[in-house]
Amino acid sequence: MNEVFDSENIKVEYRKDDNIVLVVLKGKVIRDDFRTPMMHAADMVLRHSCKVMCVDFNADLELNENDINWSKKVLLSNLRKNGLETLILIDSCKLEIVQQCSDFCRDRFNTIVCGNYEEGRELAGSDHAGSSDAPEAEGVSADDKYSSMTREEALKFMGLEADADIKAIDDRFWQMSKHYRGKDDPESVKKEDEISAIYDIASGRRDRRINEKIRHESEPMYFGRYKSDWKNIIHYNWKSFLLGVVVAVSAILVIIAVATNTRSGCSIVVFGHMYLDDTYMREALVAEGIKRPYIGMADIVVPNDQNIPMQEYGNETFNAMFYTNPDVLISDNESYGYYFSTFKDLGPLYDRIMEGLSEEAKAGIEPIYVSERQAVEYTNRLYLENGIEDDELDDPSRYPDEPVLIGIRIKDEDICTGLGIEAKWMSRKTTLVFGQCINSTNDDQTVKVITTIINAAFA
Repeated sequence: MNEVFDSENIKVEYRKDDNIVLVVLKGKVIRDDFRTPMMHAADMVLRHSCKVMCVDFNADLELNENDINWSKKVLLSNLRKNGLETLILIDSCKLEIVQQCSDFCRDRFNTIVCGNYEEGRELAGSDHAGSSDAPEAEGVSADDKYSSMTREEALKFMGLEADADIKAIDDRFWQMSKHYRGKDDPESVKKEDEISAIYDIASGRRDRRINEKIRHESEPMYFGRYKSDWKNIIHYNWKSFLLGVVVAVSAILVIIAVATNTRSGCSIVVFGHMYLDDTYMREALVAEGIKRPYIGMADIVVPNDQNIPMQEYGNETFNAMFYTNPDVLISDNESYGYYFSTFKDLGPLYDRIMEGLSEEAKAGIEPIYVSERQAVEYTNRLYLENGIEDDELDDPSRYPDEPVLIGIRIKDEDICTGLGIEAKWMSRKTTLVFGQCINSTNDDQTVKVITTIINAAFA
């Protein structure tokens, strides 16, 4: 059985026999109709260790400047990190967007333009796959170029001793790559890819992936699939209430694992209906001297006005993470009002936070003040929309109407997505609210984490 994500305008399918992720544009695609399915495609590339993704342009794309920036910062970055090497573009409609995509991606992937899926599959598997549209031989991918490099050689290349720890490796990687990060010229992209490939070896991640692949292929097979593959099938096909039971048990394990993980330098919980790639935030925190930051994600659907399934999954995960007493909460614009009680008044720390922010960051944020009464009124509205009777609602007049500083908001969607956080909503923009958890006891750590992440966002 092939794994499939099917929306109105885009179908994403993992083809097991070919080990290819196929994306088919079925109708005219704009904004979130494009972003959400493409993130599913990136996830499939990672889960199935795919080296090839195929995009069939049966319809046109309308991407604005924000979409293009998102593709650069989030989508293509995720595809490279997830192991994608070859991108096949099927152009049966002679669309201008196909050539634009080819020109843009050819410095990142072995890019093939062809007329149909079968032709692309054959070209991707042949020795001459890149002869007409891919980079020349000197454009071989960084992973291939350094595939034979040992960990000791990678550490020497980075100017580190053979016994360097992960903090020293992370710090050196940050220094080596900061001059190229975020630039779109081919030379900067090439340099960043090479440094990332060497870091991948020096940190031991490449060897762990190889060992994991060997372990995976040594698993027992049931009905033609590996044991761990069946776990993915179960995850995507069981009914939500059964999965909720599984997640409830997993939530207990999260509490135990995170609560006992005293080695983490800080703890952050991101919650809302969003995707999370924590790479950029983690790198920024490590660069500031915070060792092994823990960044957890809970998919919270508030308000659930688009009939999104799996809300119990997010609630159970959030509850588990909340009781580990995180230093910082990061929410979306829809969720913070409903979870008002999980935030501590940020007022006493506000001046210290502002002192630690750059001028660019100060200009791009705004404080959010909410009273307890307003939070109850917001919750009541959500309950009414979900069919709860008036007589079952709390009385807002019983609560104080004095606003408190609940958090700091970033409204610029490009800044938010640059941090690796992207809304899953079809019709709502990505916004982020940073606050202190009500259970947090380390004010200094909260200030340091918030200022570090926000400054990195506007850097």
